[in-house]
Amino acid sequence: MAILSLITQVVPSITSVFLYGTLSLVVVFSIHILSQLVVPRDPNQPKLVFSWVPFLGNGVEFGMNPIGFIQKCQKLYGDVFTFKLVGKSVTVCLGADGNQFVFNNKQNLSSAAEAYNDMTKHVFGFDVVYDAPHSVFMEQKRFIKAGLTLESFRAHVPLIVKETTEFFKDFKKPTGYMDAYSTFSKLIICTASRCLMGKEIRSALHEGVADLYYDLDQGFQPINFMFPNLPLPSYRRRDVAREKMAELYSKIIRRRKEENDTSNNDLLQALIESTYKDGTPIPDHHIAGMMIAVLFGGQHTSATTSAWTTLELANRPDLVQALREEQIAKLGSLKADLTFENLKELTLMEACIKETLRLHPPIFQMMRKVIADKVVFEKTGHEIPKNDFLCAVPGATQVDEQYFNEPLTYNPYRWIEKSDPVHQMEVGEDANADYGFGIVGISSRSPFLPFGAGRHRCIGEQFGYLQLKAVMATVIRLYDLSLEEGKGVPESDYTSMVVVPKHPANVVYTCRE
Repeated sequence: MAILSLITQVVPSITSVFLYGTLSLVVVFSIHILSQLVVPRDPNQPKLVFSWVPFLGNGVEFGMNPIGFIQKCQKLYGDVFTFKLVGKSVTVCLGADGNQFVFNNKQNLSSAAEAYNDMTKHVFGFDVVYDAPHSVFMEQKRFIKAGLTLESFRAHVPLIVKETTEFFKDFKKPTGYMDAYSTFSKLIICTASRCLMGKEIRSALHEGVADLYYDLDQGFQPINFMFPNLPLPSYRRRDVAREKMAELYSKIIRRRKEENDTSNNDLLQALIESTYKDGTPIPDHHIAGMMIAVLFGGQHTSATTSAWTTLELANRPDLVQALREEQIAKLGSLKADLTFENLKELTLMEACIKETLRLHPPIFQMMRKVIADKVVFEKTGHEIPKNDFLCAVPGATQVDEQYFNEPLTYNPYRWIEKSDPVHQMEVGEDANADYGFGIVGISSRSPFLPFGAGRHRCIGEQFGYLQLKAVMATVIRLYDLSLEEGKGVPESDYTSMVVVPKHPANVVYTCRE
């Protein structure tokens, strides 16, 4: 009887909790939906994309296929619209004018640091990049750009070729499969570390540095952007890896200084020998943070782009043959040494890399956070309020038929023949702007901006192209490439901050000698 009495008391309580919980959810969802349908929106603000789920907003649909989501919204709302992303209001500004508005917005109106620093400081370290005052960050960019000299580029090419040749030496012969992204991620961390980080870091790759890099890389996931510091094991591993990498760099710096070792032609040495404008030497932990940031920039873009380029070429044997013929015509033979100078002659190879970056940009969007009371997009008159995020989406604009003929077709020749409208769009005085690290070099009105634009444009673009051309020119000398039978180029995987091919992304390689 006691048990029966207990059940008769507990069951109604559970039922009540369930009913009240369900009712609460219904109320919350109803308020969310009705607020979008009934409550009038400020007509000066961009149109709001409808969402069913509170807080998450459009997060699920955007996360699954962001480019498809952006394109659908563009058809419904135009080039400027706002959507909800896990509690954040994101205003998308598309097209050449949208690019210019986001990338050239004044520093006191919208901020990249406010958008990204909560995530990046836990990977790069403190007092560098977005965690430094803006003027200091611009100095840090100048230091890095000054270390990427023509002299260093000339020294890098043979190192990249040697690393690439050695990397593939142990691959199964005469033919086999390689996962494109996994393969080139491992290769590029070797080439990038050897050229940029110095011989000490390169020699330590097999002693745990690659594992530390992986743990740091896990700090650059979408969840880290949404929730920068959760009490999760991956976050703790990220922090430990950052501390260990910083200490490793500090040991190398101390050793070079103590031994007066100035013989190294690498970026690390250039930073050791640099000083801030006030004459202060760069502190060791600043150098370590900048080096970690450079390694990420040099590895992420090139690993992703070389993987996508290999997949696209494996799908186009005619292009592989044309690239070999270009080397024979321009260099004399496929056995000629690749150099900084003769890589410039490989215009089709560069066009292939550009076309890959157009179709598969590693970073398809860039954000700024509004820090003024509001910013106004003068072309449309829209007002975007404080704490909203501005979002340029080169990944969408670069496949817009307004700017590119047959935009979804992989056609490197468009960059050589210059028949697409894009070649008439790269105009604007902002191409000559200098924010403290040298001329930007490209107008933010260009619809082709895989390296960004404005004050935060990537300063490693020239090294990126050099590395990619040297790697890919070597790969097509070594192998014939094809995709698995019945398969095409894989779709994009948007589950990380860098857009990689969906797994599996296998390429069939066959040794040429």
